[in-house]
Amino acid sequence: MPNVAPRLLLVAPAVVAFLFVTLLVGLLAPGSLSWIIGLAIGLVVAATAMLLIERRAPEVALRSLGAKPIAPGAEPRLESLVESVCASHGISEPKLYLVESRAPDAAVAGSVSDTRLVLTTGALRQLDRLELEAVVARELVQFGSGIHAATVLTAVAPLYGPFASRVRDRVLDDRRLARVDIDGVQLTRYPPALAAAFEKAAASDGVPDQPASRHLWLVGPQGVTGAVQPALGERIDTLREL
Repeated sequence: MPNVAPRLLLVAPAVVAFLFVTLLVGLLAPGSLSWIIGLAIGLVVAATAMLLIERRAPEVALRSLGAKPIAPGAEPRLESLVESVCASHGISEPKLYLVESRAPDAAVAGSVSDTRLVLTTGALRQLDRLELEAVVARELVQFGSGIHAATVLTAVAPLYGPFASRVRDRVLDDRRLARVDIDGVQLTRYPPALAAAFEKAAASDGVPDQPASRHLWLVGPQGVTGAVQPALGERIDTLREL
Protein backbone atom coordinates (compact mmCIF):
# COMPACT_ATOMS: atom_id res chain seq x y z
CA MET A 1 0.00 0.00 0.00
CA PRO A 2 1.18 3.57 -0.59
CA ASN A 3 2.96 5.21 2.32
CA VAL A 4 1.88 8.76 1.36
CA ALA A 5 -1.30 10.80 1.75
CA PRO A 6 -3.69 10.63 -1.24
CA ARG A 7 -3.53 14.40 -1.81
CA LEU A 8 0.25 14.25 -2.33
CA LEU A 9 -0.28 12.02 -5.36
CA LEU A 10 -2.48 14.74 -6.85
CA VAL A 11 0.03 17.56 -6.43
CA ALA A 12 2.01 16.97 -9.64
CA PRO A 13 -1.04 16.87 -11.98
CA ALA A 14 -2.49 19.92 -10.21
CA VAL A 15 0.77 21.86 -10.60
CA VAL A 16 0.91 21.04 -14.31
CA ALA A 17 -2.68 22.22 -14.76
CA PHE A 18 -1.96 25.38 -12.76
CA LEU A 19 1.14 26.29 -14.78
CA PHE A 20 -0.51 25.57 -18.12
CA VAL A 21 -3.61 27.65 -17.42
CA THR A 22 -1.64 30.50 -15.81
CA LEU A 23 0.76 30.75 -18.75
CA LEU A 24 -2.02 30.46 -21.30
CA VAL A 25 -4.13 33.22 -19.76
CA GLY A 26 -1.11 35.39 -18.96
CA LEU A 27 0.19 35.27 -22.53
CA LEU A 28 -3.09 35.52 -24.40
CA ALA A 29 -5.31 37.75 -22.25
CA PRO A 30 -5.00 41.51 -22.88
CA GLY A 31 -4.28 44.07 -20.18
CA SER A 32 -1.78 44.56 -17.39
CA LEU A 33 -3.72 42.31 -15.01
CA SER A 34 -3.54 39.28 -17.30
CA TRP A 35 -1.00 37.46 -15.13
CA ILE A 36 -2.97 38.06 -11.93
CA ILE A 37 -6.10 36.78 -13.65
CA GLY A 38 -4.12 33.82 -14.96
CA LEU A 39 -2.90 32.97 -11.46
CA ALA A 40 -6.43 33.11 -10.07
CA ILE A 41 -7.88 30.95 -12.84
CA GLY A 42 -4.94 28.56 -12.60
CA LEU A 43 -5.54 28.03 -8.89
CA VAL A 44 -9.22 27.36 -9.47
CA VAL A 45 -8.49 24.89 -12.27
CA ALA A 46 -5.82 23.08 -10.20
CA ALA A 47 -8.09 22.77 -7.15
CA THR A 48 -10.98 21.56 -9.31
CA ALA A 49 -8.76 19.00 -11.03
CA MET A 50 -7.60 17.59 -7.70
CA LEU A 51 -11.16 17.33 -6.43
CA LEU A 52 -12.50 15.65 -9.58
CA ILE A 53 -9.65 13.14 -9.84
CA GLU A 54 -9.97 12.18 -6.18
CA ARG A 55 -13.75 11.86 -6.42
CA ARG A 56 -13.64 9.74 -9.57
CA ALA A 57 -10.69 7.59 -8.46
CA PRO A 58 -12.77 4.58 -7.25
CA GLU A 59 -14.64 4.31 -10.55
CA VAL A 60 -11.39 4.70 -12.50
CA ALA A 61 -9.80 1.95 -10.40
CA LEU A 62 -12.73 -0.42 -10.87
CA ARG A 63 -12.71 0.20 -14.62
CA SER A 64 -8.97 -0.51 -14.75
CA LEU A 65 -9.52 -3.76 -12.85
CA GLY A 66 -12.34 -4.73 -15.19
CA ALA A 67 -14.73 -5.06 -12.25
CA LYS A 68 -18.52 -5.18 -12.53
CA PRO A 69 -20.96 -4.83 -9.60
CA ILE A 70 -22.44 -8.01 -8.17
CA ALA A 71 -26.22 -7.87 -8.07
CA PRO A 72 -27.75 -8.56 -4.63
CA GLY A 73 -28.39 -12.28 -4.26
CA ALA A 74 -26.23 -13.25 -7.24
CA GLU A 75 -23.41 -14.67 -5.08
CA PRO A 76 -25.04 -15.73 -1.79
CA ARG A 77 -21.98 -17.63 -0.51
CA LEU A 78 -19.77 -14.56 -0.91
CA GLU A 79 -22.36 -12.17 0.49
CA SER A 80 -22.93 -14.34 3.55
CA LEU A 81 -19.20 -14.73 4.14
CA VAL A 82 -18.48 -10.98 3.82
CA GLU A 83 -21.38 -10.15 6.12
CA SER A 84 -20.10 -12.64 8.72
CA VAL A 85 -16.49 -11.38 8.64
CA CYS A 86 -17.58 -7.74 8.83
CA ALA A 87 -20.02 -8.36 11.68
CA SER A 88 -17.46 -10.36 13.67
CA HIS A 89 -14.75 -7.71 13.44
CA GLY A 90 -16.66 -4.43 13.29
CA ILE A 91 -15.83 -3.69 9.66
CA SER A 92 -18.22 -1.76 7.44
CA GLU A 93 -19.54 -3.95 4.63
CA PRO A 94 -18.08 -3.06 1.22
CA LYS A 95 -19.81 -3.02 -2.13
CA LEU A 96 -19.05 -6.22 -4.03
CA TYR A 97 -17.62 -6.49 -7.55
CA LEU A 98 -16.62 -9.31 -9.86
CA VAL A 99 -13.88 -9.69 -12.47
CA GLU A 100 -14.09 -12.41 -15.12
CA SER A 101 -10.82 -14.28 -14.70
CA ARG A 102 -9.96 -17.90 -13.99
CA ALA A 103 -7.10 -16.80 -11.72
CA PRO A 104 -8.04 -16.80 -8.02
CA ASP A 105 -7.46 -13.21 -6.92
CA ALA A 106 -9.02 -10.26 -5.11
CA ALA A 107 -8.61 -6.52 -4.79
CA VAL A 108 -9.93 -3.57 -2.81
CA ALA A 109 -10.50 0.04 -3.81
CA GLY A 110 -12.28 3.15 -2.60
CA SER A 111 -11.92 5.15 0.57
CA VAL A 112 -12.58 4.66 4.28
CA SER A 113 -16.24 5.62 3.85
CA ASP A 114 -16.77 4.05 0.41
CA THR A 115 -15.10 0.64 0.14
CA ARG A 116 -15.24 -1.82 -2.75
CA LEU A 117 -14.25 -5.50 -2.59
CA VAL A 118 -13.40 -7.18 -5.88
CA LEU A 119 -13.22 -10.96 -6.41
CA THR A 120 -12.42 -12.89 -9.55
CA THR A 121 -14.66 -15.66 -10.80
CA GLY A 122 -11.66 -17.94 -10.27
CA ALA A 123 -11.63 -17.12 -6.57
CA LEU A 124 -15.34 -17.84 -6.21
CA ARG A 125 -15.21 -21.10 -8.14
CA GLN A 126 -11.85 -22.58 -7.06
CA LEU A 127 -11.48 -21.62 -3.40
CA ASP A 128 -13.25 -23.55 -0.66
CA ARG A 129 -15.02 -21.68 2.11
CA LEU A 130 -12.01 -21.46 4.43
CA GLU A 131 -9.74 -20.26 1.62
CA LEU A 132 -12.27 -17.72 0.40
CA GLU A 133 -12.82 -16.49 3.97
CA ALA A 134 -9.05 -16.06 4.36
CA VAL A 135 -8.83 -14.04 1.12
CA VAL A 136 -11.80 -11.85 2.06
CA ALA A 137 -10.43 -11.22 5.56
CA ARG A 138 -7.02 -10.35 4.16
CA GLU A 139 -8.56 -7.78 1.82
CA LEU A 140 -10.97 -6.33 4.37
CA VAL A 141 -8.21 -5.74 6.92
CA GLN A 142 -6.72 -3.18 4.54
CA PHE A 143 -9.67 -0.78 4.84
CA GLY A 144 -8.46 2.46 6.34
CA SER A 145 -4.83 1.48 5.74
CA GLY A 146 -3.83 3.17 2.52
CA ILE A 147 -6.67 1.99 0.27
CA HIS A 148 -7.66 5.56 -0.58
CA ALA A 149 -4.11 6.42 -1.60
CA ALA A 150 -3.81 3.17 -3.58
CA THR A 151 -7.02 4.01 -5.43
CA VAL A 152 -5.90 7.56 -6.20
CA LEU A 153 -2.57 6.17 -7.44
CA THR A 154 -4.47 4.14 -10.04
CA ALA A 155 -6.33 7.25 -11.21
CA VAL A 156 -3.25 9.48 -11.51
CA ALA A 157 -0.81 6.91 -12.91
CA PRO A 158 -1.70 7.66 -16.58
CA LEU A 159 -1.12 11.38 -15.92
CA TYR A 160 2.49 10.70 -14.96
CA GLY A 161 3.16 9.11 -18.35
CA PRO A 162 6.58 7.42 -18.59
CA PHE A 163 7.30 8.34 -14.96
CA ALA A 164 4.32 6.35 -13.60
CA SER A 165 6.37 3.26 -12.73
CA ARG A 166 8.93 5.36 -10.85
CA VAL A 167 6.21 7.11 -8.88
CA ARG A 168 4.60 3.77 -8.03
CA ASP A 169 7.92 2.32 -6.88
CA ARG A 170 8.59 5.35 -4.67
CA VAL A 171 5.25 5.42 -2.90
CA LEU A 172 4.49 1.71 -2.52
CA ASP A 173 5.73 -0.07 0.56
CA ASP A 174 6.28 -3.76 -0.21
CA ARG A 175 6.95 -4.49 3.47
CA ARG A 176 3.49 -3.16 4.25
CA LEU A 177 2.00 -5.43 1.60
CA ALA A 178 3.65 -8.44 3.22
CA ARG A 179 2.45 -7.44 6.69
CA VAL A 180 -1.15 -7.33 5.49
CA ASP A 181 -1.05 -11.11 4.94
CA ILE A 182 -0.23 -11.58 8.61
CA ASP A 183 -2.84 -9.03 9.69
CA GLY A 184 -5.43 -10.84 7.59
CA VAL A 185 -4.87 -14.28 9.09
CA GLN A 186 -5.13 -12.78 12.56
CA LEU A 187 -8.82 -12.33 11.78
CA THR A 188 -9.40 -15.95 10.73
CA ARG A 189 -6.72 -17.48 12.99
CA TYR A 190 -6.00 -20.07 10.30
CA PRO A 191 -2.93 -19.17 8.18
CA PRO A 192 -2.96 -22.46 6.17
CA ALA A 193 -6.17 -21.35 4.41
CA LEU A 194 -4.58 -18.21 2.96
CA ALA A 195 -1.44 -20.17 2.07
CA ALA A 196 -3.60 -22.71 0.20
CA ALA A 197 -5.35 -19.89 -1.67
CA PHE A 198 -1.97 -18.49 -2.69
CA GLU A 199 -0.88 -21.93 -3.92
CA LYS A 200 -3.95 -22.14 -6.16
CA ALA A 201 -3.23 -18.62 -7.43
CA ALA A 202 0.40 -19.56 -8.16
CA ALA A 203 -0.81 -22.41 -10.36
CA SER A 204 -2.83 -20.01 -12.53
CA ASP A 205 -1.80 -17.61 -15.30
CA GLY A 206 -2.77 -14.62 -13.18
CA VAL A 207 -5.21 -11.81 -13.87
CA PRO A 208 -4.88 -9.62 -17.00
CA ASP A 209 -2.20 -6.99 -16.50
CA GLN A 210 -3.16 -3.33 -16.26
CA PRO A 211 -0.08 -1.46 -14.93
CA ALA A 212 -2.12 1.37 -13.40
CA SER A 213 -4.06 -0.98 -11.10
CA ARG A 214 -1.46 -3.74 -10.68
CA HIS A 215 -0.84 -2.77 -7.04
CA LEU A 216 -4.49 -3.24 -6.04
CA TRP A 217 -4.51 -7.01 -6.53
CA LEU A 218 -3.88 -9.53 -3.77
CA VAL A 219 -1.70 -11.62 -6.10
CA GLY A 220 -1.64 -9.72 -9.37
CA PRO A 221 -0.58 -10.71 -12.88
CA GLN A 222 2.01 -13.46 -13.17
CA GLY A 223 5.36 -13.20 -14.94
CA VAL A 224 5.32 -9.46 -15.60
CA THR A 225 8.21 -7.07 -15.35
CA GLY A 226 7.94 -4.70 -12.41
CA ALA A 227 5.64 -6.84 -10.29
CA VAL A 228 4.42 -5.01 -7.19
CA GLN A 229 3.48 -7.79 -4.78
CA PRO A 230 6.13 -9.79 -2.89
CA ALA A 231 6.98 -13.21 -4.37
CA LEU A 232 4.20 -15.73 -3.73
CA GLY A 233 6.65 -18.39 -2.62
CA GLU A 234 7.94 -16.15 0.16
CA ARG A 235 4.44 -15.24 1.25
CA ILE A 236 3.39 -18.89 1.36
CA ASP A 237 6.48 -19.87 3.36
CA THR A 238 5.81 -17.08 5.88
CA LEU A 239 2.22 -18.22 6.36
CA ARG A 240 3.26 -21.86 6.76
CA GLU A 241 5.61 -20.84 9.57
CA LEU A 242 2.92 -19.05 11.59
